[in-house]
Amino acid sequence: MFIDMIKAVLFVGLPVGVFSYVMMYYAYKNGYLTTDIAIEDAFKKQNQEYVSLSRKNKKELRYFHSKWISFGGGFYGLVALLTFIIIELLQFTNFWLGVTGWHDVVALFTLDSLINMFVDAIKNMVAAALWFTYWPDVFDTPNFIAWILVAYAGYRLGANYAKKYLIAQRASKLNAIREAKNKAFESDE
Repeated sequence: MFIDMIKAVLFVGLPVGVFSYVMMYYAYKNGYLTTDIAIEDAFKKQNQEYVSLSRKNKKELRYFHSKWISFGGGFYGLVALLTFIIIELLQFTNFWLGVTGWHDVVALFTLDSLINMFVDAIKNMVAAALWFTYWPDVFDTPNFIAWILVAYAGYRLGANYAKKYLIAQRASKLNAIREAKNKAFESDE
């Protein structure tokens, strides 16, 4: 059980936490979220006037934030997006590792290949949306619920750290501006 929890922290908690930090940091930095609202309330409908990270504003969001909202936002959407990225990267890597010559690359542009890529993308979206059925096949663990809880803890820690870091950054910039104004004021006297 102890070894399984260490694996959960390394293989699930850390990646979800880091991805949560990056997504939340840029959501705050780009103004999609406000630091005035708690993270657990950010995706609720009553807060949509304070938050532009919503389906209503999806077209104005950057690509990954738009996909995050497409998957539902919050923890579920974040893990679904991370799952989608991993599935796509694995397929991309497997393809390029299997290339034996230019004929493999040229074969990508046939109608049959383009249709297969489109179907694969839809299958990957469904697999990502149903991430809780995808990951048990990848991680053979008897404690899958504990792994989900570790992922959720990573999500919350990453999101909270992103919020605190951005607030500290803003405070540091404000202090630097105040100090510069004070020095300018002192030098004028």
